[in-house]
Amino acid sequence: WLCSWYPGAVEPFNGDFIQRHARAAALYNDIYVIHVYGDSSGQIREIKKDIKKAEGLSEHLVYFPRTNSLFGRVKAHFRWLSLFRQAIRKYMVENGKPDLVHVHIPHKAGHLGLWLRSKYKLPFVVSEHWGIYNEVEQLNYAGRPSRFKRFTKTVFEKAVRCISVSRYLADGVNRLVLPKPFTIIHNVTDTSLFFYKKRETTPFRFIHVSNMVSLKNAEGILRAFQLLRQKGADCTLSMLGDTNAAIRNYAVGLGLSHPAVTFSGEVPYQAVAAEMQLAHCLVLYSNIENSPCVIGEALCTGMPVIATSVGGVPELVNENNGILVQPGDDTALAAAMEKMMELYGNFDGKKIAEDAQRIFGYDIIGKQFDEVYTSVSPSR
Repeated sequence: WLCSWYPGAVEPFNGDFIQRHARAAALYNDIYVIHVYGDSSGQIREIKKDIKKAEGLSEHLVYFPRTNSLFGRVKAHFRWLSLFRQAIRKYMVENGKPDLVHVHIPHKAGHLGLWLRSKYKLPFVVSEHWGIYNEVEQLNYAGRPSRFKRFTKTVFEKAVRCISVSRYLADGVNRLVLPKPFTIIHNVTDTSLFFYKKRETTPFRFIHVSNMVSLKNAEGILRAFQLLRQKGADCTLSMLGDTNAAIRNYAVGLGLSHPAVTFSGEVPYQAVAAEMQLAHCLVLYSNIENSPCVIGEALCTGMPVIATSVGGVPELVNENNGILVQPGDDTALAAAMEKMMELYGNFDGKKIAEDAQRIFGYDIIGKQFDEVYTSVSPSR
């Protein structure tokens, strides 16, 4: 696996959904992940290599220091390319040529997929996770330089199979890059952590989980929650994942404080699961989304979801497991939260969890990857 994003020592949440995909695929195949990361934060002062091996999955991560000057960025690209090739050659010396290459995100790991295809005649599959194929994202595909577009198109053209985590993202590639059939393989959820638990009935607890950047519109959730509280609703809101004080200050400015609203900052994956098992409803009020992992995680705990009808979200949320609202309409979101409190007993949490686990579970996703690999390389 040649990964453009992957979690590591410097950025532990960078592409963690790709790591979970790797763990799922490793249930049925030997997966060897390679990821090279150029660090400009100063944490990495020399080239560092870290190789971890577990049953079915090896992770070969390489770190190197870089600067953000123009010269530094150019130098970093060539160093990144060289270190990536070194890691690939090391794998081949020790294991021989792989049966198949899997590129995760064309930019930039597609460079190595094209190189292996040209030099060693190795076929490659490509997975796209990057939600830039829309008009909402600020640095979207349409606004990218022509060389970026040509390169992305070439990677998709040369790939023997294309995978996406949502039909929405696949349709975006087909619309903006080139027509190509896609296999949809959803993000995976660790169902040993995210599983059904019966909740206490009061107070009703909403939860939001994200890094709370502008596209997530966490401020809008706070405004809607304020409207709900002003109507006398007995409810609380747990906010997980914030990374700076701005959103907390915004809540204070609205007159929202503990215990009505709590902030937990970045917490481990296990803690997210535990918090979800205490909550009654996930709220996601994003301006744009691809296929949010957090929705699958919530559903696997049996929790219904309120989310905006954007991107790939309508592929995950329906009348049986949640409520969809339009982005940017705080009044509609507040009404949906009020409706959720009124109708919560109509949602079958146990069935929501069972249905979700049949979609997002490791075993299910692992088999889907195996089917793709077998179709491309049946002799392996």
